[in-house]
Amino acid sequence: MDLVQILWRTYILTLLLEYTNCCTDQHLCRCTVVQGTLYADCSHLGLRSSPLFWSNVTRINLSHNILTQIPRPQSLPSNLTYLDLSYNAINCIENNTFKGLWKLSDLRLNGNKIGMPDNLDRNVFADLKNIKHLDLSDNPELTFRIMPILTYGLRKSTIEILRLNKIHCTFGSSTELRRNDLKNLKYTNLTEIHLSSNRLEMVEQGAIISLHQTIRKVSVGDNNLVFGLYLLELFFLNKLEWINATLQHMSHSPEEVLRSFLFFSCNNRRRIYQDNSTIETMKTSFCNLDTFQKSRWVKLGIFQGFSSTKINYTFPVPPKLKTLFLNESNLGYTIPAISFMKNSIENIYMQGNLLQSWIGPIRTLGNLKRLNLSNNVCSKVDRDFFQHLNALTELYLNNNLLGFNLALDKEGKIFRNLTTLRLLELKENRIANLPKAVFVNLYNLEHLDLSDNILMAIEFNIENLRSLTYLDLSSNQIQSLSGSTMDKLDQHAVQTITTLSLMNNPILCQCKTLNFLKWMVMGGHSRNIRFKNLKEYTCTKAGTVIKFGQIKQHIKELEKECASYKTLIFVVASCILLFLFILTTGLVYRYRWRLRYFYYMTKSRYHGYKSVRSEDEQTDFKYDAFVSYAEKDLRFVQQMISKLEGDKGIRLCIHHRDFVPGYDIAENIITAINKSRKTIVILSPNFIQSDWCMYELHIAKMEEIYKRDNEDVLFLVCYEEIPAENIPLSIMDVIHQKSYLEFPDDEYGNTVFWDKLHEALF
Repeated sequence: MDLVQILWRTYILTLLLEYTNCCTDQHLCRCTVVQGTLYADCSHLGLRSSPLFWSNVTRINLSHNILTQIPRPQSLPSNLTYLDLSYNAINCIENNTFKGLWKLSDLRLNGNKIGMPDNLDRNVFADLKNIKHLDLSDNPELTFRIMPILTYGLRKSTIEILRLNKIHCTFGSSTELRRNDLKNLKYTNLTEIHLSSNRLEMVEQGAIISLHQTIRKVSVGDNNLVFGLYLLELFFLNKLEWINATLQHMSHSPEEVLRSFLFFSCNNRRRIYQDNSTIETMKTSFCNLDTFQKSRWVKLGIFQGFSSTKINYTFPVPPKLKTLFLNESNLGYTIPAISFMKNSIENIYMQGNLLQSWIGPIRTLGNLKRLNLSNNVCSKVDRDFFQHLNALTELYLNNNLLGFNLALDKEGKIFRNLTTLRLLELKENRIANLPKAVFVNLYNLEHLDLSDNILMAIEFNIENLRSLTYLDLSSNQIQSLSGSTMDKLDQHAVQTITTLSLMNNPILCQCKTLNFLKWMVMGGHSRNIRFKNLKEYTCTKAGTVIKFGQIKQHIKELEKECASYKTLIFVVASCILLFLFILTTGLVYRYRWRLRYFYYMTKSRYHGYKSVRSEDEQTDFKYDAFVSYAEKDLRFVQQMISKLEGDKGIRLCIHHRDFVPGYDIAENIITAINKSRKTIVILSPNFIQSDWCMYELHIAKMEEIYKRDNEDVLFLVCYEEIPAENIPLSIMDVIHQKSYLEFPDDEYGNTVFWDKLHEALF
């Protein structure tokens, strides 16, 4: 039939449908043309019996009615290919139920109350030769007793998809899948089998191998499966690509308990099999295998290295298996070092278990692209666990306890080999901080989710995440981001537009966070940062919650407030600093001589300064007097040396003679005054003009006050007359407090002068 004929036929059928119905008895079935065939939709009409359909109807939907029986074959069109009787009240299958329906390819009987009659013929399904999709799910009274009859009848059919979910009571006794239940399926082209929610606990040895090599998908979720040797038989399903074994050993809601008791009678029914054989205990130990089985598994390398103390874990895997679901299956183990046989696994979902410690490493999963280990209460990941997962692109580790473990990974060894990773989720892991190098080698990471943790800042290096386009930090404890973090995000956003989520963080609206608020509103300084749902953000100001939809107005108000505060703080701080500077300067100036004196005394004491003369004297003072004079008065000093040292035997300290060369002048002066009993000041106009002479005078006064307990140390000799207006106040104070000698400069007076000076020194 060419395209023109198909279009013409469709057009004619459409015209006929406008004036006729597709069924008799004035039923209100909805008729449409689907793919050139007539489709009768009689669902949700409250029908208690099936209407009669025109012979040209090929697809019938009678679902969600209250039918109690499957329509008689003679009441159905002979060309029927699709029949949906799901969610009715059908309670039985009779021996001639499917007689003549040899063209039927899709039959749906799920959601009824079909039971298993004792006299059911094993050929009851034999007429369904062209059946491709058969769904008997959600018929809890059917039980696994239907399996031998069903599979025998389908052995010569074209069955591809067989759905047998929940054909056993949810709260019935545990079941076992027998080899006799599946053996006839090896003659079919079955690609999918679904056996979820059947309280299935064990599978008889050899049953899985009965499945034909065409099987691609197996679903056994929501059962009570335990480990057994039947798992090893999966290895021989060469085309198996998809396994769903989620929800093992799960509890069910009280509503299901009530429904089971009210509507079904199979709760206490014993497990009865057609062959009336007793259920044998499955062999679960390698040691119990026969010699042939041992040699076969050893040859495959599955039990390589088996001993009483250590097992080299190498698991057999169907060679073409791509997806494995083991969610919420009560797996409560430490994940040790594991190897798999050659495989094609790309997706593993194991969230919702109790795998609390991941040691590894996991080997021979070179094709694994997606791994989900969320909700496992894991608190420890060994640094080599992900070492061999070199093809991984998506990793989900949400709702674990990895915060402390990751905080210790300062060298980034846990994720260092995941260079192909593009998505990483670490939500709800109680992460308080992350080391700088934790993501050091994740160059291809595009999506990083750290939401629902307790982070207060971004401490890890953004520079390492070169391909990052989405960073989720929502629902943490971030009040603001530091300037360096904002700069790094800006630099990163220059290369690629980045989406950042900071929603549900306790952001502050304060002066110290003003730059951060403006940065968010602008989209970063680079304007390439997109904040997800920015208008829904909130910030807190003095206990008031402000929505970001109005943040621009509040930023302007905050700028004014912060500006006034800054000016006030600057003025007050400047005044305080100026006051301290003036006070310090005044104190230093007032006590400058005292400070100098103590400074040099301390320095000479702790730095081992040598005395001005090297003789080892036994007395406390090495000199009787230190002579302070101006260089221009040297002639008088020479005369003093002659009269006092030569004639009187007095020891004088003269700076141009007794100071140690190479040492600081100030230190020489302090040491000389300290080692002399008296200090003689030769007062003259030249003395007043000399800074060093004035320094010697003040140091001598400090020595007198602080070292000699106010003993008279300072002695003045007025060598030349000085006009009163030229005498500094500091020297005038000394003149008023101390007695002094005037040099007479005549022969008789000079003799008296030298005698009085000698007497004053002693």
